[in-house]
Amino acid sequence: MKVTVTFGQIVVVVPCKHGWTVRDLIQQATQRYRKLLEQEGDFLVRTHHVEYCDGGILDPDDVLSDLLEDKDKVTTIVFLITPYSP
Repeated sequence: MKVTVTFGQIVVVVPCKHGWTVRDLIQQATQRYRKLLEQEGDFLVRTHHVEYCDGGILDPDDVLSDLLEDKDKVTTIVFLITPYSP
């Protein structure tokens, strides 16, 4: 199964393994997003939660296959923190 994850204007596709939870999806999607951000400098990325594109927050402990189908789309709510540099 592949899930499309949106971080604002940046979209990443995450191939998901059988038995993954929403938490696993968050970790993999955030890792891919960080790789893209490294091109623009250092940022601390904290994913607050993931929700269906039409609303509804996903519980991190739920199994993905119980909630999503192949090629579903979800949106992340993230905080980007730029490191302090004097």
